[in-house]
Amino acid sequence: MLLSFMKKSTHNDHRERINEVLYHIFKHLSQKLSIEDLAKVSSYSPFHFQRIFKEVTNKSVLSYIKESRLSWAANLLIFNPQSTITDIAYSCGFKSSATFSNEFKKYYNCTPNNWRKGQFKEYEPKDYELREKDVDFSKIEIKKLDEINIAYIRHQGYTKTIKNMWQKLIYVLEEDYDIKEPTMMAFYHSNPNITAIEDYRYIACVQMKDKKILPKGDMGICSIEGGLYATIRYQGICEDALTLYKKIYHQWLPSSDFEALSSSAHVLYHQNNYLNDEDKFDIEFRVPVRYK
Repeated sequence: MLLSFMKKSTHNDHRERINEVLYHIFKHLSQKLSIEDLAKVSSYSPFHFQRIFKEVTNKSVLSYIKESRLSWAANLLIFNPQSTITDIAYSCGFKSSATFSNEFKKYYNCTPNNWRKGQFKEYEPKDYELREKDVDFSKIEIKKLDEINIAYIRHQGYTKTIKNMWQKLIYVLEEDYDIKEPTMMAFYHSNPNITAIEDYRYIACVQMKDKKILPKGDMGICSIEGGLYATIRYQGICEDALTLYKKIYHQWLPSSDFEALSSSAHVLYHQNNYLNDEDKFDIEFRVPVRYK
């Protein structure tokens, strides 16, 4: 019994510390990210940090960073047509446009320039199709939002198992903190147009207000940066959120007065589809932007 408890405690400690590192990577993707500095964030030695990181994420530290940088660069090439390839390379943490182009071609099997010209459409995942649903772009509002402190749990894969994660999060909040009606949010870290459904990164969040929530195991704490956001109120079923992402980023954004930032879109739930029997959501979708 004691051995089982100790293993669970160690497992939770590993996840808690690696959560801190993943958040640090996400926040500083454009900057230098060394093994030594990330190990300090985790409070492990560099050797143990690399071993535990792979144990938790199933990827090496350097592979995770490179894939994250390439993934966001692939998005910016589509979303921000007025930004140069060199600008995008530097904003995603590459030392030069030549290095970026070489790594991009290895990963996506095409040059950044050809990707931007439309070759990304050949990379669309074939394991799911987005449901066609209209989005009224005239309802988009530009808002300046304050920083929001959140507690969160990560999930890989855009499947019905997200429901289990939400149920766990809600249970922990009520049992440990007596929080019965949290303000629920979620991060959409991946572009459904170029990401396979099993690799999609979704993060369930609740806003921290009066009560302080402590990081523990899968649950971490961080903040959503304040700033300018393009927002839209939208209703639908689970898959429609990905359709909304596609239409806002691929259709509205390139022709607007704004361009995407390196941070991810998030939603504010007025109704959470994972916590009702009809699978229906009512959300405010928020895209971090700046003027071109």
